[in-house]
Amino acid sequence: MKTVILQPRLRRRVLVTSVAIIVLITSALAGVINQLYSQSYMASYSSELVAQMPMVVAQLNRAGLIKDVDKWIDSVDPSDSDYMSVVCDQNDNTVWLSDEAKTINLADICRNLPEEIPTPTLIKLPDDSSYIAYNLSRDRERGTIYQLVVLRPAGPYEASLTQLHKRTTFYLGLFVLIAIAFLIAAFHWSFQPLRRLATQLDQMTDAKRESLDSNFPMELQDITLALNRLIRISNDQKGRYRHSMDDLAHSLKTRLAATNALLDDREISRAELNQRVLEQISQMDNLVQYQLKRAMMGQQGLQKDKTELKPAIDSFSRMLSKIYADKQVTFSESFDTSLKLPINRDDLMELLGNILENAYRFCISEVRINVAEYSDHYIIRIEDDGPGVTPDMREAIFQRGVRADQLNPGQGIGLSVCHEIVESYQGQIHVETASIEGAAFIIHLPKN
Repeated sequence: MKTVILQPRLRRRVLVTSVAIIVLITSALAGVINQLYSQSYMASYSSELVAQMPMVVAQLNRAGLIKDVDKWIDSVDPSDSDYMSVVCDQNDNTVWLSDEAKTINLADICRNLPEEIPTPTLIKLPDDSSYIAYNLSRDRERGTIYQLVVLRPAGPYEASLTQLHKRTTFYLGLFVLIAIAFLIAAFHWSFQPLRRLATQLDQMTDAKRESLDSNFPMELQDITLALNRLIRISNDQKGRYRHSMDDLAHSLKTRLAATNALLDDREISRAELNQRVLEQISQMDNLVQYQLKRAMMGQQGLQKDKTELKPAIDSFSRMLSKIYADKQVTFSESFDTSLKLPINRDDLMELLGNILENAYRFCISEVRINVAEYSDHYIIRIEDDGPGVTPDMREAIFQRGVRADQLNPGQGIGLSVCHEIVESYQGQIHVETASIEGAAFIIHLPKN
């Protein structure tokens, strides 16, 4: 049984990490806030301790411990309060208790009090009762240290504190849930460009779109640009292969027609027939190699060279004369027989082959080729006395798949190949009316 290994998902990893951080920080913040609230509440709850001093003095006066007290203290009702007072000595013995402290039997309270109580402090007794204590005074008399401690039951404080903890926990949980909801929404929005990128890539795989959008976030711009460049290169490569196969089929068709014409010629000798057939086969092989190079490197990748024009013209004139022998075509040429053009041999053969084949096919009885040399360029002019090309088609015929003549068979490939070749050498090609009333294909070819 094959084990399936689940790859970690970036979204889940980031989401879990972010939630953990939010919970951790929120919990820590809640703890700090709760502690501050506890201290603040205790201080608020015990803030009346100082205000109870008159009550304490009154209780001491009633006990006979303080003889000289102002009359206004008599107006204080010490029973109307939940505050209690105790006096402890340095040995934690209870020296004096207020009436309220006696009532609830706090005779041993001093044993459970800290030595010093500078701030209101929560005190837990062994019987689980709790009080808030505060040391009001600490005096020495006859070698004995006495401290006056004010107490207050902590039950209401603890109840309020428990309620505060519950509210804090509730609001903490609510905050965490809201934060997680917002975080999920934020991640959904944040990862939307990646989902859109995946969708567009699927659409491109299904041939429903040609490239990725350019309005992705800045972080994805480098990726989308690289993908678009890769896709463009891949499409160009596929286009070159497709065009090269079409061009190869188109070029081989002429050579096969020439071979069939040679085989049907009863007047040619066996030795010459073998030589001519081998010449056509050699040209077919060169065409195959040439189109494969174009498919791999593109037209710009082919090596430029100096190629003699005369051998190429002679080869095509012999071949096309056999193919169109029923027309008795008159072929004339006007150029320096030693002329070399700055073009790759395979490119020159493809260029001349397509134009001359069209000239022979559409001419009535005459085809001419003229090459003029200038200081920085050559002009090649190939004319025929056929029907010519109408002005509205003179640009369209150089597009792949467009044919000026819909009556004769063809795929509209040859002239588009010629246009691609000439452009790759920074040249120009156009068609106009020939001096012999047919079509004249004019090629401007730079020397450099």
